[in-house]
Amino acid sequence: MSGSYRQVAIGEATPDAVTVGIEKDAAGAIKAAVWWDAVGDVDADEAEFTDVPEALAAAEASRALHGFGAVVIALQDGVEWQPAWGTLANGLTDDEAYELAAGIETESDA
Repeated sequence: MSGSYRQVAIGEATPDAVTVGIEKDAAGAIKAAVWWDAVGDVDADEAEFTDVPEALAAAEASRALHGFGAVVIALQDGVEWQPAWGTLANGLTDDEAYELAAGIETESDA
């Protein structure tokens, strides 16, 4: 299973997304955590995984179950994205870019 994901900065708020954080442990092994914020009737939750594809599958299942808009990725410095995990894009989604531009336009009209 390989999907398309967007990278976010560590600590970035992602209220409409399930986040997968990928990092190295003290021994240098890759591990992942999956989490999301509480939204509406959905409680916040977090789980840790030793296998990144398993974490991505769990994140996709959680996204579908709870109605989140996306799965996003936070990579620890020094961790490289592996093509076998899917496609990783940087930056804003089209909807986020539109909202940002609309907000700037509104501010300039004020």
